[in-house]
Amino acid sequence: MQLALSQFYGIYLSRFFKREKCLCFHCGDSMRKEGALKATFQQVQQPVCCYGCLAVLNAIQQNGLIDDYLQAKQLNESTSFE
Repeated sequence: MQLALSQFYGIYLSRFFKREKCLCFHCGDSMRKEGALKATFQQVQQPVCCYGCLAVLNAIQQNGLIDDYLQAKQLNESTSFE
């Protein structure tokens, strides 16, 4: 009985800790892929971590700021590794 329970918990825990991760498209926070919200940004589904990031992306699109946003995002990503 002990062996069966330990095998069960081992399988359960391995599934819990091996959940696939992804990064939020807007803020870059790490999150579980299965729990991500989906934002449609430039006709492409992107994962976002919260409703705040979702709202920001919607506001950027509605106000025609996509080019400025993508340029700033690229600049931030290139300088964050230096």
